[in-house]
Amino acid sequence: MLFLCLIVICLYLNEFTLAFTPKTVWGPSSVFTDSKIYITGGLQPKNPNNFDGLTFSNEFYYLDVKQPIVVKVGEPLPWKELSSQGLPDHAWSAFSNCGLDDSLILYIGENDTFIANFVYVYGISSKQWNSIATINPPLSNFHSQSQTVCDVKTRKMYRFGGMLPSSPENKYNYNLDILDASTLVWEIVNAPEQRFDHTGTLLRSGNIVYIGGTIHDNGVNSLADMLKLPLYNTYDNKWTSMTTTGYSPARRACHSAVLTQDGRIIVYGGCDSDIAAVNDDLVILDTSQTVYTWSKANVISATDPPLPRCYHTATLVGDHMIVLFGRDNTQLSNETFILDTSDKSNYKWEKKTIKIR
Repeated sequence: MLFLCLIVICLYLNEFTLAFTPKTVWGPSSVFTDSKIYITGGLQPKNPNNFDGLTFSNEFYYLDVKQPIVVKVGEPLPWKELSSQGLPDHAWSAFSNCGLDDSLILYIGENDTFIANFVYVYGISSKQWNSIATINPPLSNFHSQSQTVCDVKTRKMYRFGGMLPSSPENKYNYNLDILDASTLVWEIVNAPEQRFDHTGTLLRSGNIVYIGGTIHDNGVNSLADMLKLPLYNTYDNKWTSMTTTGYSPARRACHSAVLTQDGRIIVYGGCDSDIAAVNDDLVILDTSQTVYTWSKANVISATDPPLPRCYHTATLVGDHMIVLFGRDNTQLSNETFILDTSDKSNYKWEKKTIKIR
């Protein structure tokens, strides 16, 4: 059983004085496996007061949530730093536990060089990174942090759409790129549209639900409809669409989405085209019925809710969603928030502040 006690406060001897403190970033990538949240990459401004002079990060670290974690007021969470030797600086990358033999797979989203034909494989047991050439790779690297899906049963990683803003002219991906981790062969599948900064969530039905983001069409970018969602079925390899019912969420990009055991997709955060926060930052998509239904979460919290954020990560551990890092249009986030999702009628935020460096 997983325990999540990240807000237990301890006022005695500082046990974690020498603990590793990660940089505060946006656009990092995370994966949850073996009771650990692994995080790597992201962007960091050289000046913390604005977003000028961005640098990529290659930091790699994890948070073990198997046992209760005791922290002191004002101290960071007990992150554990791992080796990033051989790993380039990067952000917006596809990161999954689709690898064979207890390994993680990273496919770079953006960095300073073009490396689209390689994946980076981390051996959890060996604690080493290796770069491995793939077969039939995509034509370019694209942002794919929030919408990468791994089917651990088939060892296939799905990456739909994406954008590469560092190119002379922004490139947009109009394919669904599927990596078979057992053979390291890519399959390139046509997609119905060019979309980026969306989320992808794999259901037990085999459908991948793509939510939000921005659609590029005839040279124009516009936020995607939240009521009509593209679905890709991993069993029959066909695209369909779902017209949802219920609440009408604000359109958004750069949000997060996690799936609960009872079929709720919890969508948090996001921003509009100007990186301004949406006014309904916590919405729920119920996928347990034939027609999916939206609702706005009812939040009852003893603490103030998180400041608006996008480009963050969200990980579901048991009934708790852990939100890390991110930014809005004015500042980086240095707080970790935990959402209790156990009561689908009432959601509750809990807060843990981490240090910045």
